[in-house]
Amino acid sequence: MLDLAESRRLGEPVRSFDARPEFRRAVIWLALLAPPGVLLVLSALFYLVEGPRWMGVGGALLAAAYLSGLWWIVRDGALRGRGQAVFVFEDGLVRLAPRRTCVHRFDELRSVTATARPGRDGRPRWSFTVVDGDGEFVLSEVLPGVRELGEVIMAEIAQRELPRARAEFQAGRPVRFGPFTVDRTGVSKNGKTAPWEAIGQAGLGHGMVYVQRLDTGTRLTAETGLVPNALVFVELCRWAKTAPKAPQGR
Repeated sequence: MLDLAESRRLGEPVRSFDARPEFRRAVIWLALLAPPGVLLVLSALFYLVEGPRWMGVGGALLAAAYLSGLWWIVRDGALRGRGQAVFVFEDGLVRLAPRRTCVHRFDELRSVTATARPGRDGRPRWSFTVVDGDGEFVLSEVLPGVRELGEVIMAEIAQRELPRARAEFQAGRPVRFGPFTVDRTGVSKNGKTAPWEAIGQAGLGHGMVYVQRLDTGTRLTAETGLVPNALVFVELCRWAKTAPKAPQGR
């Protein structure tokens, strides 16, 4: 892994997001807990058939409670982390998957889309779809700390893509981010345009991208999962609000 990073000149290692230790712990727990669980099920079946029935019912309840622990391990997603890890370096990242290892320089990444879905505990479950010149890959909650990883990637892409978006804006060309379009007239979404003089704060929060309108008090909003490079969009809006606007057609 370090040889790959060195060959692509990724710089010094910064941080790792590794699901493999959690996967190994889950496998060990399953190996330890599964055989007794099977014995409990067989014992409960025996007593339900041969009697006494009350022991069979009690054994079935005990087996159900015991096996729920196994289900919690599987449901929690630890087993999906087999072989998955991401190592962040100064200028890129190395991504380990069960069957392949990929190297991505930050300047090769083109967009990242963050998606937040409600989890069983009420907290959002984050995933990030990253696009580069060869396609796309998804980083999900299987990786510990995936939200922090996604924020690192968003910041690195924004650092490189924001100047390009500003150049497009200054050249008079519309810049699109999913349902949003930014141009000299303002910010548009689904045919509704908020002119720059009526735009207040733009930001991200609670899985949403928004632009506040000062004149009506309403917002143009969209889920982050629908807005590629949402951070670039927000920073472009903040910059464009005060940037000089050349007349159309010049």
